[in-house]
Amino acid sequence: MSEQRYLGEVLARRGVLPPARLEELLATQRERGVDLIDLLVSTRTSDEATIGRALADEVGVRFVEHLDPSKIPSDVATRLPITWAKQHRVVVVGEDARQIHVVAADPLDLAAQDDVRAIFGKPVELTVAPGSVIVDAINSFYERLNTAADDLEKEEEDTEELTDIIDQSEDDAKIIRWVNSLFAEASKRRASDIHIEPEEREVMVRYRIDGELHEARRAGRAVMPNIIARVKIMAGLNIAEKRLPQDGRITLKIAGKGVDIRVSTIPTSRGHERIVMRLLNKSSVLLDLPDLGFNDRDYALMDHLIQRPHGIILVTGPTGAGKTTTLYACLNRINKPNLNILTAEDPVEYELPRIHQVHVNAKIGLTFASALRAFLRQDPDVVMVGEIRDKETAEIAVHASLTGHLVLSTLHTNDAPGAITRLVEMGVEPFNVTSSTIGILAQRLVRILCPQCKEAYAAQDYELEELGMDPRSMELKLRRKMSNAYLPRGVTYSPPFPMDGQRPIFYKPKGCEACGGSGYGGRRGIYELMLIDDAVRPLILKHADSNAIRKAAMESGMDTMRDDGARKVLLGKTSVEEVLASTQDDVE
Repeated sequence: MSEQRYLGEVLARRGVLPPARLEELLATQRERGVDLIDLLVSTRTSDEATIGRALADEVGVRFVEHLDPSKIPSDVATRLPITWAKQHRVVVVGEDARQIHVVAADPLDLAAQDDVRAIFGKPVELTVAPGSVIVDAINSFYERLNTAADDLEKEEEDTEELTDIIDQSEDDAKIIRWVNSLFAEASKRRASDIHIEPEEREVMVRYRIDGELHEARRAGRAVMPNIIARVKIMAGLNIAEKRLPQDGRITLKIAGKGVDIRVSTIPTSRGHERIVMRLLNKSSVLLDLPDLGFNDRDYALMDHLIQRPHGIILVTGPTGAGKTTTLYACLNRINKPNLNILTAEDPVEYELPRIHQVHVNAKIGLTFASALRAFLRQDPDVVMVGEIRDKETAEIAVHASLTGHLVLSTLHTNDAPGAITRLVEMGVEPFNVTSSTIGILAQRLVRILCPQCKEAYAAQDYELEELGMDPRSMELKLRRKMSNAYLPRGVTYSPPFPMDGQRPIFYKPKGCEACGGSGYGGRRGIYELMLIDDAVRPLILKHADSNAIRKAAMESGMDTMRDDGARKVLLGKTSVEEVLASTQDDVE
């Protein structure tokens, strides 16, 4: 039985509403998505005082019509965040050694009482009051916190002020500001993730910036339960459940920009939950194709591939390689009113205009395969599938492409030729791979050197050799790296990058105030785009291994990721170390 139906049956039994109207009122309540008590008051079926008395009698607690805000200790009442307190119409009016004294509008809302009990760690002693009376009392205490709780557009000096809670105060106002300052600081430092980690004697916060974790701040372990409760309330999670992992979502505005935050909690052996929050900033994800950092050849080819009426385009790489960003950029490029574009994602990271997106949920049977199968009955032109994980999804994607649809998806493979092997291993016949797949893009992310402090130096022999450049014939090799073509005989080549004699100038990170001492600022992709053309297609049909396919693709003009990385080193965009670390599996 649902909570609202149980509430209605109690009120009907107590004579607050006519039993004959119960089903009608419950249907209206479901249709409007409102609380039954609010519906009864708004339709003048009853009033708050009558409802409150009936519910108090039902559970055997005291009812009061008025609350005196001046007699409520603010240090206790403000330990419940305003958004949660208003939603549940609950206010804490006192605390003693044995219990928490709570006034609530709905004494049957046991989940709210459990949450209060979990926050304070004590039993709840309940009193009932009208909801409007409780909300007025809440406003009295939280008015000064509205800016901190609901508007995170803070000036830089405010952020600095909020980072210090060395007094380890239990005051919820400081917890709210402390948590809010995490988001403000993370956004300012371009962090992609926030880690809140319980240690033996304190709480450590780390930010992931440009792919690497950096310690940001620490706090006393005593405030850990309050920090966890605040984040879980913001994410709509069950704050009383500490034994199981939970996932939620927070939507905020920070410095005028909309930010979605994915929240994940897990229990740890140290007795507290560990929280990781991923910040999804539209400005960093919703890029256009020219913003991704393709070389001229790969950009022209990608732009041509996504304009094709049918076929499969795959983007491969490990988790965190920017595959979703690339897919979104492709969709943005072709998103026009004359196309019906559908996506199946896990999860939907950003809502795109004119594109219809589905969040897959395996728990209810909505998998990538079932979503893709349903899409084919929706008259699509373009379909994006978050990931091809199994034979069923792969075969439906092949069928979709062969019946006149453009399909974009991802695979977890190290390079572009490896995607072919992966599809065949899934059970897709090689002739279906060659007849449906039109292009495979492999990618990694490398950190971009800070333009304010990067240091120039003459390239060393071992660096040139690692990047696939022969120092004894640099001019020819560099020309190939930069444009995939040799100079006509008799034409003099002037490199479009600085040289020190016969050696190119490379750059390395130094570190300054602008980049926070890291020497880097932001990340961009390095790419490997393989076309399924006449050079590659026969090898796939012969079940050739990925090395043979790679060799044929390179002879047809494909640059490897290390080639593309070398190009970005030559242009002063990144360092040799970044490219080598990101392309360890790259085979020349």
